[in-house]
Amino acid sequence: MARRSTGTKRRRLLLTEVVERFLRDVEVQHTLDTLISYRHRVGVLADLLANVCQLRYLDEVDVDHLRRCAQHLLTSKIDPVGYQGHPLENGSTLSIATVRGYIAVWKAFFSWCVLEGLIDNNPADARFKAPKPVKKVKPAFTEDHIMKMLLVFDTSDPIGFRNYVILVLLLDTGMRLSELAGLHVQDVHETYVKVYGKGRKEREIGISPETRKLLWKYVNKYRVPADDQVTSLFLNQSGGPLSAASVKFLMRYVRQEAGLDDIQLSAHVFRHTFAKMYLESGGDLFKLSREMGHSDVRVTRIYLEDFGSTEARKDHASYSPIARLNLKKQPGRKQSRKREK
Repeated sequence: MARRSTGTKRRRLLLTEVVERFLRDVEVQHTLDTLISYRHRVGVLADLLANVCQLRYLDEVDVDHLRRCAQHLLTSKIDPVGYQGHPLENGSTLSIATVRGYIAVWKAFFSWCVLEGLIDNNPADARFKAPKPVKKVKPAFTEDHIMKMLLVFDTSDPIGFRNYVILVLLLDTGMRLSELAGLHVQDVHETYVKVYGKGRKEREIGISPETRKLLWKYVNKYRVPADDQVTSLFLNQSGGPLSAASVKFLMRYVRQEAGLDDIQLSAHVFRHTFAKMYLESGGDLFKLSREMGHSDVRVTRIYLEDFGSTEARKDHASYSPIARLNLKKQPGRKQSRKREK
């Protein structure tokens, strides 16, 4: 049997064709929210390569083209309709943080292309650098913010009670929005909830007794599914699963009704507030990292850059090693009875 010639030319692949193959692979390995994010961000890349760089084929792309695409996102006016959910600076350009998110997905795409043998060299290698992030203090809710938000709801009303429980659960667990929307009744246990985070990784997050009581009351009194097949924990008014988009709408409503003009209201701010208050109460950083679903404790530290020395010292007496040693029993080395003359 004749061998295939090793000099056979590789068929040129259209960028749009490769993007669809990549997304099919993402669909198998990741959650629906991740797929939506990847589809949008890789789709933007394909559009930019076609319209800004006039490229159609995968093998045409080099690092300079990617730099031009990134620069376009940073400097050109963006149609907000096409970039839903992303923060805008001055109503015109995407923030550096958002562009960094795009670039992270672009790098994942080209790494996949190399792994699949579609290209030999990665144009998004170490030479393609994301813009440096602007260091900002991450916002967190004060106790006053939290009380104003919770007072918005009429807890005698089924929807009002559901919304109240959602906010309490976010504050008590610091879970991501996608994790909240993905909860099912069977994920709620006596002392914890089971969530499925990034990369479909399962983990357990502890809940307080008060939160457990609220969840029990919601499930047994106010939760009315459209049929027995609906197992999602939080339901909409029709008895179907409550979507992440609906929770975002709820956040906007609460912010307006509570009159919170000095801070944004999102699941991410709840997440940061949870982390900060957890440490202020003497919680362990490594345990916090696991509950938040971080693969590395260094990621957790990013959430806590505004945790200043004033907060850190408040419980010093409770956690100081001196408090454990009980120095009263060993008052120090006794002086010699007589000094040498």
